[in-house]
Amino acid sequence: NDEKLPEDVKSEVQADVDALKSALVGEDEEALKKAVEALSTSQTKLGEALYQAEPESGAPEGDESSDSAADEDIVDAEVVDDDTDTKK
Repeated sequence: NDEKLPEDVKSEVQADVDALKSALVGEDEEALKKAVEALSTSQTKLGEALYQAEPESGAPEGDESSDSAADEDIVDAEVVDDDTDTKK
């Protein structure tokens, strides 16, 4: 999915990851909280960019005719174990 992301979003997320790594090394708790918040915000932007890059139909790419044929073979059933009922 890397190729689907805009370069500015990728660089923002990477910068926030690097800032968080730096904050983890230090002892400033407030800097750590800010770095986590910044990364969370940039990850949201990353998710939005991936969502926008998906096909509009929302359907997975590929041959859909094979999926419908496989669905016709599905049987809903319940398994009953008679041996456990007789032992009680």
